[in-house]
Amino acid sequence: MAVSNIYVYCGEGGLTVSDVNRLTDSLHKNRQWESHDGISLVSLTVITNEPDEVFYQPVKTVAHKDQYGGFWNHIECYKQGVADLHDEDKVIVITSPLIVHDLSGIPLLEHAPVQGKTENAAQNIDEEDKDLIKDNMLCPIQQFTNWYNDDTDYIPYYLGVPAGTARIIYQKLTDNLDELKSDYDATPCGLQQFIECELEEQLFWLNDAKGICVPYAICDKEKQLERNELWESNVRPWFVDNPPDGYGWRGLGGEQESLLYEFDHEYRTISRQVSFITFEGNTDNILDDEFARWWIL
Repeated sequence: MAVSNIYVYCGEGGLTVSDVNRLTDSLHKNRQWESHDGISLVSLTVITNEPDEVFYQPVKTVAHKDQYGGFWNHIECYKQGVADLHDEDKVIVITSPLIVHDLSGIPLLEHAPVQGKTENAAQNIDEEDKDLIKDNMLCPIQQFTNWYNDDTDYIPYYLGVPAGTARIIYQKLTDNLDELKSDYDATPCGLQQFIECELEEQLFWLNDAKGICVPYAICDKEKQLERNELWESNVRPWFVDNPPDGYGWRGLGGEQESLLYEFDHEYRTISRQVSFITFEGNTDNILDDEFARWWIL
């Protein structure tokens, strides 16, 4: 098994084969599969009925039976993580087209403690919160603060937990499946709203680096410019000495003062704060977007 184990669903309402291969390529480009001394860092398992040969290596595929229907087959990602791993091993569930970017190995490999424990968290947890986690047997989880809209508290495309916590989430999802389907949209946002509303009393969200995960709207420069403004108001204030999240500015080799998306500077790029980019819109048309083609992919 790897240090971190990514699970995605490829099928109706989920990622496409191209989406999975794009994620795979980004893991290769950022050298996330294996350490220099041969330690397996990241694995990628795809819940799908597509044949193995359409995916890039070293992806592993697991067949599914469309048990939950369309988008809700993402539930199988939690189920498979539980089946594959020991309780303390890290499961990452990705529910939308996403690629890894700069310094992605840091959040991918960060430890999420098991239920009721606080040891080896990536950032310090204050004593009051440690007591809260232990006394209430809370489950620490890794997600990233939603800085660009009010639909959810956390960005709905990535969730990292130990397999023991994945079991709890899976049981909660399946125990209330009819209610889930009737009350929440079959989208990553709907699933995230379920997690935040129905599981909030069982979870403890760990500190996260602000702006580490960003959306990119395909062929929509105006939306990128709007996100630039939100970045300035909601993310940049965290780039200070002794930031309260424990992270602050974490970019490597980039200008801290740069915008999220630079369209007019002599270098056209994306902020080096960013480790995950999720794509909005039809990813079949992503190569029609010159900025994405030249500076992101």
